[in-house]
Amino acid sequence: MPINDLSLPAASLSQVSTSQNRTGHALRSLSLSVQPGSVLGVIGAQAPDVLELFAGLIRPSAGSVLIGGQVMGHRPPQRRPIGMVTPGLDLFSHLDVAGHARFAPNARRADAEALMERLDLTEFARRRPASLPQEIRLKVAIARALSRKPTLLLLDDPFGGLSTASVSAVKAFLRSEASTTGLAILITARDASANYGLVDRVAVLQEGVLIQSGPLQELYDSSDSIEMAQLMGPLNCLPGLVIGLDEDLARVRLESGGVVEGRAMGTLRPGWACTVAIRPERIAIAAVNPSELGDGAVAARLHEAVFAGDHMRLLLSLDPSGTRPPNLVALRPSNSGMPRSGAVLSLAWQPHHAQVFARRT
Repeated sequence: MPINDLSLPAASLSQVSTSQNRTGHALRSLSLSVQPGSVLGVIGAQAPDVLELFAGLIRPSAGSVLIGGQVMGHRPPQRRPIGMVTPGLDLFSHLDVAGHARFAPNARRADAEALMERLDLTEFARRRPASLPQEIRLKVAIARALSRKPTLLLLDDPFGGLSTASVSAVKAFLRSEASTTGLAILITARDASANYGLVDRVAVLQEGVLIQSGPLQELYDSSDSIEMAQLMGPLNCLPGLVIGLDEDLARVRLESGGVVEGRAMGTLRPGWACTVAIRPERIAIAAVNPSELGDGAVAARLHEAVFAGDHMRLLLSLDPSGTRPPNLVALRPSNSGMPRSGAVLSLAWQPHHAQVFARRT
């Protein structure tokens, strides 16, 4: 059952290490926790190992695994207060949807019916999962996992193959379930984009080590490394040279031309090669001379404008002559008009929206 004391972690790993696994990297002294009523996203090649540690499918060579305040030790998966959804879903062909919703021992019919109603599964109660669409099958797998009334729900990369609308609906249900029942949720994903609209915090693993963790938006806006920033979502990476520093801002001459500013990340010195990292949605675009946008504006030539529903995706080259291939993506509201391919535009961004990292040579 979800625990009531919200000040205590629902589940945690404390200084956990594992033997070398299929990815070639063992987990090393990993500590992380997920609070009751919250959703933690774990990103990286070893993220499934974290899920399997909580599930009892692999055992640590050092450290401890706690769920609901209890050390799991050698407790087998079926005796742990968890529910689990794997990518294959692994539904039972001999059970209908209602059977999955009351799969747990001693599950009450009234609880199963309420769970199916919350998941919009009532109309499918007598159907077998094999005959149902992928979105419904995922909901059935979640219903089976929740029938145990777990402290911790484990989701291993669950959204593959689903439409955007289907993913949004499942995320809304999971967030509601966490906030209303105190359920803790841990979800693994290949990159941060699968976590948007769901997780409260993310933990990023690289070669078996936790390299950064924190609130999703905080890591999206301020990553510790260029690699970390790329994991968190779409990113333009522009090579340049540091030509000046002013407190936490770096002034950079881009290799493609023009001078821009961004937050200096880590140690930087004038004359150092660097990379300016800027999210596509942070870039302002205008069909004016760069001088009209003020300091930090640069000229760019539009190669292609792609309609993407609520926004336009602009593919640009920071070489106005058009002799270089496109090297920057920017987003623009779809109701702002279709720019003409080949047009020379000006772009700029607020300095604190960009990050400047030293470039390894």
